[in-house]
Amino acid sequence: MANTVRITVVMLVVLWLCCGRVAVAAEVIPAAVRSVVVQAQRLMEQQHYRQALAVLEARARRANHHYLIDFTLGNLHLLQRHYHRAEEYYRQVVAARPQLAEAWLNLAQCHYMQADYPAAAQAFERAYALSKPAEPRWRYNAAAAWLQAQQPQRAVALLQQLRRDYPQRQRNDWLAALVQGYLQLEQPRQALEPLRYLCRHSSGDEQRRWRELLVQQYLDLAELVTAHKAVNRYLDDDPLWPQWWRLATHIYLERNDYPHALVTLKVLGYLRPLNDEETALLANLYLSLGVPRQAREYYRRLSAAHPDDATLLTRLAYASLNLHQPQQALEWADKALAHTRKKPARARLLQLAGQLLFSLGRYAEACKTYAELARCGDDPGAAYLMQGYAAWNGRLWRQARSALEQAARYRQQRDRAHKLLKQLPAAARVD
Repeated sequence: MANTVRITVVMLVVLWLCCGRVAVAAEVIPAAVRSVVVQAQRLMEQQHYRQALAVLEARARRANHHYLIDFTLGNLHLLQRHYHRAEEYYRQVVAARPQLAEAWLNLAQCHYMQADYPAAAQAFERAYALSKPAEPRWRYNAAAAWLQAQQPQRAVALLQQLRRDYPQRQRNDWLAALVQGYLQLEQPRQALEPLRYLCRHSSGDEQRRWRELLVQQYLDLAELVTAHKAVNRYLDDDPLWPQWWRLATHIYLERNDYPHALVTLKVLGYLRPLNDEETALLANLYLSLGVPRQAREYYRRLSAAHPDDATLLTRLAYASLNLHQPQQALEWADKALAHTRKKPARARLLQLAGQLLFSLGRYAEACKTYAELARCGDDPGAAYLMQGYAAWNGRLWRQARSALEQAARYRQQRDRAHKLLKQLPAAARVD
């Protein structure tokens, strides 16, 4: 499960400013500037951007240039999503009037939309510091930008300060960003408290997402008992949501409680179709719990969709073997061998095929299978000894002698191989 949280930056472009309000004390806004700004704003409201640009640029070319013209030009380009051009004008504004919070805010949004997240964060922080009264959204935006910049330590510091400064104004988006920051810092235990808050103060699909993420943190922290209790509460509250049954299955598997894992996985299958991985798990659980017929049915379904999957073919072989159907087990094992090249997996299949051939009395084929196992397996001595037994039972005395002589080279099989070799001449005369 991915530990990701959707963070939303609150975008509020300040487009229209009261000329008197933004002017510093004792500053008089020239009537001509006021008239041009008002005229341009009216044109922008009607989306007559070219005409507005012409009006503003005509004024900007004059010697007595004014920062409100630059601010309005920035707004004009921001409305048209010309972020780089808008940024240039806002930079001129903050250079001329560094205390103008609205210019810092719009500059921050230009940086953000151009994915310059560190610059956006710094500009949002400046806007927050200058806003009267202080607007906590801009500090939250700064934190969100630091998260986007992959600097969670700075984001967490700002969000913690927000919580201290506004204890009565806890917002879900603040807490969500704080969770993301802690997870980026790989501090899941610190994320638990804000996650619990989000679980309590949300509803519907949003609450489900927070609950799921909370359970995932418990699992990552190896708090299986706490995770299990939480999932049981959520099942009581929301029993038709499949994810709780999937999580319950995971927890039971972690606790090696396979019977309960089987039950919860079956319920999950009633609520929604199981995917291939879940169907394979269901079949594995049936097989491990001694219900091979059910296991084989699910393996067959999967194998029909994935006929070359050697793992599924191998599981079908073992399910058939547990059903005391060695011939069918051998057929599945042979199909699996046809799609298996890696030595460890092939050796296990050869071991199974050899045992099945031996049990079916097909000793000559068993000899060939054990001979290949001796070449690719980890225990060639045991494979040669089994080849000798198969040849003996098939009265293939020359092959028996050769296999037993090979087995005698290995310490663990030496005594048994020598005993059989001593008996071999008398048996051969009977032939």
